[in-house]
Formats: sequence, structure tokens, C-alpha cells
Amino acid sequence: MSSSTGRLARIRHLRAGLVAGLLAFAPLASALEVTLSAQYRGGGSGRFENTTPPADFCRVWAGLCASTGTVSLPITYQKTSINRAPDLRDRYFVKLPGRREVEVRHQQTGEPRQMTFEVRSISQEAVLGGPYNPLNGSSSGGCRGMNSVGNQSRFRYHTSLVNPQSPTPCLISYSWAPDDQVDTTTVLDTGISFELDIPPPYRLRAGMYRGSLTYTIGPGGDFDFGNNVTGLSGDTLVINFELDVQHAFIFEFPPGSERAVLEPKGGWQAWLGGGQPPGLIYRDLPFRLWSTGPFKAYKLCQHYTAGTCGIRNDASHEVPVTVAITLPGGIEHQGRPVQQLALPSGQAGALAFESAMPTLNRPGQLRFQVERNDVQAMLRYPGATYAGQVTVVFDAEL
Repeated sequence: MSSSTGRLARIRHLRAGLVAGLLAFAPLASALEVTLSAQYRGGGSGRFENTTPPADFCRVWAGLCASTGTVSLPITYQKTSINRAPDLRDRYFVKLPGRREVEVRHQQTGEPRQMTFEVRSISQEAVLGGPYNPLNGSSSGGCRGMNSVGNQSRFRYHTSLVNPQSPTPCLISYSWAPDDQVDTTTVLDTGISFELDIPPPYRLRAGMYRGSLTYTIGPGGDFDFGNNVTGLSGDTLVINFELDVQHAFIFEFPPGSERAVLEPKGGWQAWLGGGQPPGLIYRDLPFRLWSTGPFKAYKLCQHYTAGTCGIRNDASHEVPVTVAITLPGGIEHQGRPVQQLALPSGQAGALAFESAMPTLNRPGQLRFQVERNDVQAMLRYPGATYAGQVTVVFDAEL
């Protein structure tokens, strides 16, 4: 019996040691996380649409959320504040982070892009713990303007930052409470409005871009609520950013464009009637273009001649054909307008085109042309037909 009791005592002691060890290493707070998202679907506005779920305060003040992004942050805590305390951190105190740059990367290519994130205002909902309401007052310091709603037990406010780029602490004071009045407030919800400065979507390739910023929470942190704060829901906040870019990209050619008959200007009749030999022969194929992002273009050839496409007769005589493209204004190559720009052969040499603005239903042109010297060589084969296939590839997947 004594041996069993000893073993039981040892087992209990071991279990107690395990529990104590687990408690010793349990984290006091955890990382919080929220995601901001925006999308572009190829519209003519050339702007992103915010798709972040709105903050809870938008249900109270919808007008504050009509033209700006908002989000609820999972930050909750208890704050004991002292009215008009000499140490400002003992008052109802809120300090928010300033403007930050964030790098987002294309999820397939890894291509980086820079944008900025800025907090513009804050709203909090709280349960009040005493006869006085430290939130039902006026804002000062780094905040201005005050919207508020609630009752003696539950209250919400909203105030805007004076200098969002580099904000100073916001203070809320209530003049009808005595000096040194101590109140404990339980913050249940924290929401912010924000501004994202994003590169124009028509300069981004299609796909998903992601990035993140990490903020500290607590005394001296990016989100700082002053002294006498307990029960913080986390010690860091990770804000994830997601940009979903889907471009409109349509080339529309008229019926019959699959066949291009090359002729001199005005046709062959002048030469057949005894006139001068034609200088060059060509065919222009018009098209309409819808494009809201970057793309590449190149050509593939049935017959490759002198580094370009060729056409061939039954006697296997070949001449080169230049394929050149003209694009609408607003689409550039190396910062310049695209006028009669020769297309290279093969994907490796593809030309890259950038959108300076969205292009919707605008005209462009492909020209297929044989130069004067090569036309003279063709005339040595009277009655012959020259033919060949050229495939022009427009690639918005890059």
C-alpha cells in the first residue's frame, strides 16, 4: 500500500510539473491578422475597386464609408483612464501608425510593386464601467472631429487623424467629469478607415499580388493605447494586402482578315497596262482593340527568310515580308507611340507594350509589306503566285 501511495504521489507530482511547464511557456498575447483587398476587372475607369469587408462602424455612419476603405481590426482591451491626468498616457489615449510603404508581389512571376498604406480615422465601441463616459467628449491632439452614439452602458465614437502621414496621439476628454476621475472602459471593437495608393492597374500584369505589413501593439508600439491597459487581444497585427488584376484584352479583326492579298497602291492595273513597275506591295489589316494592361506581340512564320517571314512561289523563290503594327494612342513601346513598328519573329524577341491609359474599342492596324527590291525580283516570275502563312501572337499573359 505504501508503495502504491508513493507511486501515486510521484505521478501526481509529474503531472503537476507538466502543467506548470505549459503555463510557464504559454504566450501572453498572439498575432492578430486582417486582410485588405482590391480588384480590377478591366473597366475604363482605370481604378481599383475596394473589396475589403466594411468596418462595423459603417453600419452606424454609412456616409463616412462611402468613398474610402474601412476595416475592423481584431484589437480589444481594457483601459483605465484618468480624466485630465498630467501624464497624457493616463488619459483615454490612442496613437496610430503613420504612412507605410508595402511591397506586393505577383504570385506567379514574383514581380514586385510598391504601394502605400495610410490610416485616416479610427472608431471604437466600448462597454462603460462607471457613471462617467470617457468617450463622450471631444478629441484633441492628433485627432479632430467627433461622431458618437450610444447610451450609459455602451458607446461608439469616430474621429479623424489630423496628419495621417505622421500622426500624433489622440486624446479624448470629457469636461463634465471631475479632474482625476478614474474610469475603466472595455473596448469591444476597433475600426479604421484607410487609403491605399496603388499603381494604376493598367500598368500591372494580370494576376494576384500579395504583400503584408506587421505592426506592434502596446506601449511604444505602432498601435499604442497609453498606460493602464490590460487584456490586449494581441501584441502584433499583420495586415495582408491582396490585389486581383484581371484585364480586358480583345483584338477584333473584320471578316476576311485571315487572308491578306498584297498589291501596289491602286492595284496592279497600272503596271499591267504598260506603266512603271510597282515600288512595293502591301496590305493593311485594320482591327479594334480593347486593352487595359500590358501585353506582348510577335509573329510566327511558315517560311522564315532573312530573319523574318517570307512568301514563296512554286519555284521555291522566296521574298521577305515585313509585318508592322500600329496601335492606338495610350499604348506605348519603351515610352513611345507605336506607329508601323516591325514585329519580331518568335516569342523570345516579343515586343512589350505598356498601357498609359485604358484602351477601349480603339483602332489599330497590321501592315504586311514587300519592299521595292524584292518586288523587282518577284516580277522575274510573271504569273507566279507567292504565298505563306504568318501568325501574329498577342500575349496578355506575358
